[in-house]
Amino acid sequence: MRTILITGAARRGGAAIARRIHARGYRVILHCRSTSLTDAEYLSNELNSFRTGSAIVWLAELGVDMPTPPYVSSIFGLVACASTYAESDLDSFEAKLDTDMLSHVTGHLAVIKDCKAALIANRGAIVAITDIHVERAAKGYLTYQIAKGALAAAVRALAAELAPHVRVNAVAPGPLEWPLADNTTEERKAEILRTTPLARIGTFEELATAVDFLLFDATFTTGSTLCVDGGRSAYLE
Repeated sequence: MRTILITGAARRGGAAIARRIHARGYRVILHCRSTSLTDAEYLSNELNSFRTGSAIVWLAELGVDMPTPPYVSSIFGLVACASTYAESDLDSFEAKLDTDMLSHVTGHLAVIKDCKAALIANRGAIVAITDIHVERAAKGYLTYQIAKGALAAAVRALAAELAPHVRVNAVAPGPLEWPLADNTTEERKAEILRTTPLARIGTFEELATAVDFLLFDATFTTGSTLCVDGGRSAYLE
């Protein structure tokens, strides 16, 4: 059975991507950290209720010493979705940069390396989740944006390195569903909506649709980034 590995699959966008891919008939590997294991197991049970054995939880901290993913030889696609999102600035970057780079870049490169032979053999695809702020920086998230920028650069470099056998693309989301524990003020939310041409935030299902397209249908596309942001990154006031 063809298999798709999704890092950070337990919650929010990662879970929506997993559901979308699973609905196509693929087996999904749901990567999670220990802090999100309960959510990953809940999602796995949900998906396996439709097709037994079609969803597997892979508990691992992304890094160079992590275990090899399960069913690695059958992996056709990989979605690099795992992320950390914490405030940082120049005064605090020493404490945050290594963590952000490991979460967004180094850990994902290690996963891709483990899956490289299968991706090449299966003529597969990789989709990474970056951020529109790679191109238009926001104040207060210095190391997060540096790491996402490095991930975006890795997408372009890997597209060249793994061609012609593996396609590598990115989705850059803008404002999506507000988190439950959200400290964004109502004023800031209103400002985001005012400066988003479609005048709303996006849904995780819309993010999943873009990932699905790049993973399966965009067969002559590699090294590209698709913005899912309601036009926000193209809007200048």
